[in-house]
Amino acid sequence: MILINSSVWIDYFNSLDTQQTSKLDMLLDVEPLGIGDLILIEILQGFRLDKDYETAKQLLTSLSIFNMLNMESRLNRLIISGICGNEALQ
Repeated sequence: MILINSSVWIDYFNSLDTQQTSKLDMLLDVEPLGIGDLILIEILQGFRLDKDYETAKQLLTSLSIFNMLNMESRLNRLIISGICGNEALQ
């Protein structure tokens, strides 16, 4: 399983021809790939057109999706939001 980071996906969906996007294009057909939940959200919120969003969503959600924040990180975020108010979650 290979986890692909956001910069490679951004270049891929912007049709940039880089060494990393060429490798990703090859791996999509032959290797199990994964994506982090935060990366998934980051990538999907960058699309302007619904059609492009749906195409990317279909591809990305077909991959194995991993939680990137562990429970301790989630609890720390709750503590921060309690100190700072609800604005910390936005």
